[in-house]
Amino acid sequence: MEANHEINLTNLDPEHLRAFEDVIGVPLHRNQRLVIQVTDSPRPAQSLSDWKKVYDELTEEQIESIDRDLNTRANLTRHLP
Repeated sequence: MEANHEINLTNLDPEHLRAFEDVIGVPLHRNQRLVIQVTDSPRPAQSLSDWKKVYDELTEEQIESIDRDLNTRANLTRHLP
């Protein structure tokens, strides 16, 4: 099922307008229309080798920085009951 949904932003309350802005990552203006396309297109298959390519363009310093951030976040939940 494919469908387009047009949303007239003048009809949205501020809370819903902010929610759409958070989703798309840009500010919206009341004189705009938001068009959302829903498709049945399947996601491309992903393999382990595809995921390994995530680090291909990064320097060692960038990889170490990511690793430090991940380890810090992992430590935040270790002492929860």
